[in-house]
Amino acid sequence: MGLFDRIARKHRPDVSVPPPAEAQREGFVLPSSSRVVEDIAYGEGDSQYRISFRLNDAFQSTKSHTGEVEMLYTYALSMDYGSEGTVPYLAIQCDDLVYDAVEAFKQTGTVEEALELTPLSGTFYFRAKMEYYGERMYFYGMDRCGGVLENEGLCLVYPKAIAGTEAEQKLLGVLDEAAESWQEERIA
Repeated sequence: MGLFDRIARKHRPDVSVPPPAEAQREGFVLPSSSRVVEDIAYGEGDSQYRISFRLNDAFQSTKSHTGEVEMLYTYALSMDYGSEGTVPYLAIQCDDLVYDAVEAFKQTGTVEEALELTPLSGTFYFRAKMEYYGERMYFYGMDRCGGVLENEGLCLVYPKAIAGTEAEQKLLGVLDEAAESWQEERIA
C-alpha cells in the first residue's frame, strides 16, 4: 500500500457514524425517573414565589446568561450539569416570540404563528407548538407571580428534525409532566 492510499484511508469519512440529523431521529434516552426542581421568583415589591415542577432526570441544570431565560435545564444524560446553547432544553422564557404569542392569545384567543394550539384554563392559558429559530418550541403560555411577570412560557425547545417521530412525543411528555406538576406559591 502506497503513501497516498494510507493518507486517503486516514482521511476517509467513517460512514458507520450517523450524521447529526440521523442521530437525532433515533431519539433521546429518557429515564423513567424524575425529580422536583424549584426556584424563587420575585413579584411586586418584596413578594417572593416558590416555583416548582417535576422534571425528567435526563435534564440537568444549566446556567443561563440571558435575562429572558430562567430555570434552564438542558438534555444532559449521565452528566451532572447541562450546557447552555444545546437542545433540547426546558426553561421558563419570556423572549419576544413567547411574549408576543401569550399577549396575542390573551387579546384574540389565538396565536397566528402556532403550528398547534390548545386553549387551557387555570394557570396556563394555552399549549402551543411553534417554529423557533430553526428549531421547534412546545410551550405553555402563562403569567407568573400574581400576574406581575406577564406573557411567559414554560418551554421545551427541541430539534426540528425529530418532528413527527416517537422521540418528539417522548420529549413533549417531559414538558407535559412539568406543566401538570407546576406549583407556584407565595412565600413572602
